[in-house]
Amino acid sequence: MESFFLDDFDSCRRAFKDLAKRALRHFPHSAREKIPVRQSQEPIDTLLLRRGRKASSKLVILSSGVHGVEGFAGSAVQRKLLSDMLSGALPVSCDVLFLHGVNPYGFRNLRRVNESNVDLNRNFYFKKEKVPQKEHNHGYRRLVSFLNPEHPFTFWWLEFLVHLLRFGGLLLRLGPRHFMDSVVNGQFEYKRGIYYGGRRPQPVVKHLRRYFRKALADYRSILLLDIHTGYGEKDGLIFIQNAAPGSAEDKNIARIAGDVPLLRESTNGFYRTAGDFTDFPGRVFPKKEIYPLTLEIGTDGNMNLRGAITSSFLVVAENRIHHHGCMFASNRTKVKEKFLRLFYPARDDWKRAILTRSVKAAAGLINRFSVLGS
Repeated sequence: MESFFLDDFDSCRRAFKDLAKRALRHFPHSAREKIPVRQSQEPIDTLLLRRGRKASSKLVILSSGVHGVEGFAGSAVQRKLLSDMLSGALPVSCDVLFLHGVNPYGFRNLRRVNESNVDLNRNFYFKKEKVPQKEHNHGYRRLVSFLNPEHPFTFWWLEFLVHLLRFGGLLLRLGPRHFMDSVVNGQFEYKRGIYYGGRRPQPVVKHLRRYFRKALADYRSILLLDIHTGYGEKDGLIFIQNAAPGSAEDKNIARIAGDVPLLRESTNGFYRTAGDFTDFPGRVFPKKEIYPLTLEIGTDGNMNLRGAITSSFLVVAENRIHHHGCMFASNRTKVKEKFLRLFYPARDDWKRAILTRSVKAAAGLINRFSVLGS
């Protein structure tokens, strides 16, 4: 299992491309494409696995690396699922689209965001206009000095102590729910801030929309599993539903959920994100049946107070150092390494456990989806 985990962007991309070439030999009606992001960057690698000459009525989309640094585990899960499909260990009766490394800049440079500091999972809008006023995160403004320090990072333990004290004071004053919503829901005003959703859709939105309309027009039903890491219990696994209760997508998900752990609006720990990638297929194809879910793989745990403090410190520190620098190279290196391990632990037991559980859970959803209406 550990062999599916690779430690740099180029190795992950090369392994995916090699496996995709094998897939074309097994399923000759399949297609590989490269979706451009920017001229100076690598493209998004895709594989549309087709069983026959004509598209089936159902499609599964498996995406990774929307948050770039989370792409290592996402790539491993994608390649394990594809390997199982090719070996026959995971028979699938519908077509499957793999989107590998949706944010290649972040994947390569170990950042969650793209080269414009935009969190793509807050940016999947259509219109070339300012984000609607209703999506503005007014709570973030109250925390901006805490979340966006505009001076160089100094000493690790001094900075951590200051963060700890301020975190505790803000948590007591605002309450856990309002504090979390203000931080993670996304904000659209501070370009150098964390969870910045951008003022306009990024180029990847336009290119993916064009690809979807060309390649996916013939499918009636689409299941999207977007793979992320970092949020949840230690070594845990959960599927997040961003669709509103009572919506068509909500009802669709209920049909295939089975016994998978589902985080939704009525569940503790849920937060809704504006511009989420799982909302994107429904925006492109409003008349199709869409089953959108985020597969969230827990790492060292951030659902308890200790984990929330540590993870928030690392997210703020990484962003701060990127924009404002660090007084000491050793501290820069330490933050970078710990930030990476926040989303991609080096532990072999984590790799074995989460790959087994992720593949099993994803396979169950895919199988239930593929037999609907049969």
